[in-house]
Amino acid sequence: MVPRAFFFSRVSFVNSNKLLKIKQKCGFSGVALVLIFLAANPAFTDTSAGEAGVRSHRGMVLGDSLEPRTLETVTREEVRIPAEEGLTVVLFWATWSPRSRSALQLWQKYEKEYRDHPLTVITVNADNQRMESGDIQRVDQFIRDNEIGLPVVIDFKLAMFNEIGVVVNPTSLFFKEDGELVYKLPSFPTSAPVDLKEELDLRFGLKKQETEEEKAARGKLDYQPKNNALLYYNMAINLWKKGFPDKARDRLVISLQRDPDYADPLRALEGLFFSGGRTTGAEAELKMLLVEKDLEPLVEKVGQGEPLVIGGDRVRSDPMERMRQLMGVSDQPGTSVPQENVRVPTEENPDEKTAQ
Repeated sequence: MVPRAFFFSRVSFVNSNKLLKIKQKCGFSGVALVLIFLAANPAFTDTSAGEAGVRSHRGMVLGDSLEPRTLETVTREEVRIPAEEGLTVVLFWATWSPRSRSALQLWQKYEKEYRDHPLTVITVNADNQRMESGDIQRVDQFIRDNEIGLPVVIDFKLAMFNEIGVVVNPTSLFFKEDGELVYKLPSFPTSAPVDLKEELDLRFGLKKQETEEEKAARGKLDYQPKNNALLYYNMAINLWKKGFPDKARDRLVISLQRDPDYADPLRALEGLFFSGGRTTGAEAELKMLLVEKDLEPLVEKVGQGEPLVIGGDRVRSDPMERMRQLMGVSDQPGTSVPQENVRVPTEENPDEKTAQ
C-alpha cells in the first residue's frame, strides 16, 4: 500500500492543469491511472537529482551541460568527458549498427586531420543494456577487426545513452570544456562528413560564421529536423533501397507527422508515388494519403520540389483501385479482393530499436 503522502507529492510534480484535462476527458479513473503509474515509477518524478534528474527524461538539448566524469576505456585507460581543454566529441555507436563503422572511421580520420587543434574524440559503445562477457568480447573483436584506435568506453546499463537522451546509433555530440552541448548529429546521413567537417572548422575558427543572408541562401541544407523526424526519414530510405516501398512510405508519413516543415520526406514520397511517371492518378493518391494522415496543409506543396529518386518498386498509383480495395471490391464484377491482399496505410509506431 502506497501512503497518501506519496500520491500528493507526485501530484505536486505533475502540472495540475494536465490532471484537470485528464479528469475532464477520462474521469477520475484516468487520474487514478496517472497516479498509479507515478507510484510504480518513482524515478520519473524524482527531483532529488535536480536539473540532471529532470533532463534524463527529456534528453539533452543544445545549451545543456553534462556533468564531468572520468571513465575507463576497454584498454583500462582513464578518460575525462568532457576533456579539460578544447572541444570534446563523443560518438555513441554499436557493433550491430551498420553506419557505426563509417562513423568510427570518419572520426578516426578527423582526429588525425585536426591534431593541431584542441580536439578530443571519445567513443562510447552502446550495444546492450546488459553487457555480458560475450558482449564485451564481441566489442573487443570489432575494435580489432576495424583497427579502431580511438578511446572506447563501454556504456554499461546504457547510463550515458539514457542520460543524454540518445535515440539512435551512431550519434555525434560536441561538448565544450565546461560541459555545454553545442552540436549533435543523430545517425550518419550521407551529408555527415561534410556537416561534421564544417562544424569542426567553425569551432576552430577555420571558417567564418555565416550571416543570416548566407544561411537563407543555403535553404533546406540549413534546416534541422525536429522530433526525431530525421530518424524515421533515414529508416524510410533504407527500406526503399532494400525493396520495401510500402514500409518506406509509412516511415516517411511518420517523419512528416513529427515535423511537417521537413521537406525531404515529402520529396521522397513524391519519388515513390511518381516512380512510374507523374500521372493524375499518382498525384491524387499521394494527396489522398496526406489528407488521411492529417497532413492536409502539405497537399498544396506537392510538386513544388524535385522528387527524390532512388529506384526500386513503386507503390500503388491508382486511387480508384485503392478505393475498391478499401471497400473489398475488385474491378471485376462478382469478385472481391482477398483481405490479406488489401494494403491500407495505417498509423504506425515502428518498433525499431536503437539500443537493446
